[in-house]
Amino acid sequence: MSEAGATRELGSAIEALAAEMAPTVVANARSEAEARAQAVLAEQLTRALLARSQQMLGKSAEVGSKPPRQVNPSQSVPATTPGPLSERTRAKALGLYLYGVVNPTVRMSGDLQGVDPAHKVFLLEGNELAAIVSRVSLDEFGEEPLRENLNDAGWLEEKARAHERVLEVLLESTTVVPMRLCTIFSGEKQVREMLSRERAALLDSLSRLEGKAEWGVKVFVAPRALERAAAERAGGEPEEPRSGAAYMARKRQEARAREGAQEIGDQWAQQIHERLSSAVSEALLNPLQRREVSGHDGEMLLNGVYLIEDVEIDRFRELVEDLQEDYREREAAIELTGPWPAYNFVMGSIESAQ
Repeated sequence: MSEAGATRELGSAIEALAAEMAPTVVANARSEAEARAQAVLAEQLTRALLARSQQMLGKSAEVGSKPPRQVNPSQSVPATTPGPLSERTRAKALGLYLYGVVNPTVRMSGDLQGVDPAHKVFLLEGNELAAIVSRVSLDEFGEEPLRENLNDAGWLEEKARAHERVLEVLLESTTVVPMRLCTIFSGEKQVREMLSRERAALLDSLSRLEGKAEWGVKVFVAPRALERAAAERAGGEPEEPRSGAAYMARKRQEARAREGAQEIGDQWAQQIHERLSSAVSEALLNPLQRREVSGHDGEMLLNGVYLIEDVEIDRFRELVEDLQEDYREREAAIELTGPWPAYNFVMGSIESAQ
């Protein structure tokens, strides 16, 4: 494989892992973020109170002075040239946030709020496609502030929810090729250039995703359940050692038991994935999550995603229920989640552009 190909493959793997980890990371960090937010707000309030107090003290020494000029929040107040910003300056301060791509025949209301609450979502047409976009302040979504904001769990959760809300509204009525969180363009020209450049891939994705949605299936096994299954297959638990030789034999037997447990887990995951894959349009395997990420005490055996036709979802649910029944006695739990925007089935997803 070429160096460029290896880099792309590594990037895709990192993105997939990040997408899976994000919900749990956000949930775990939320309480910490709230505490941090309170501290930041307290500090800002203290500064505001001090500034206000200084103004009041200054006024008391200037009896009869004119009242301060009221400033509109939309105005900039530089020291030498007070007054509103020019339209050109305002335009430079805004970027375009891309949520996804749809067919240009789609119609939507104009009251859907974007990730920046000050701006509404709208469709930007170009080259047989339409981009779902909203304007965002580059003071918050520009390259440098965005890098800082992505480390703020509270901010990240808020924007992720807003991003998903927009996609969910559109998915109720049409097919959407979803884009990753915080895909930012500098302006309409750059978005249209992307639509033109990626036209073939986007049209293909729209065709493949039409009438379908992404669903997830995760399989967890109770602690030591695989070891018990391996011991049962081997003919029972090993006896307690009564000598040095017996102790070494037990250690070898335990090593074989661990290998047997791994083999059984792999077999169960393969069997479940094959049965599910036979009932869907497309299927993929995502990396397994560690216990601290998944939030489960047991080991994860399967982290599958499945592209399913909307008309087939009831049959798929029944299949999952059958598998749940089959594996319950083996101490394995099977969880179905969805529907989700089909992030995992959009090949060659569009990179953020500045």
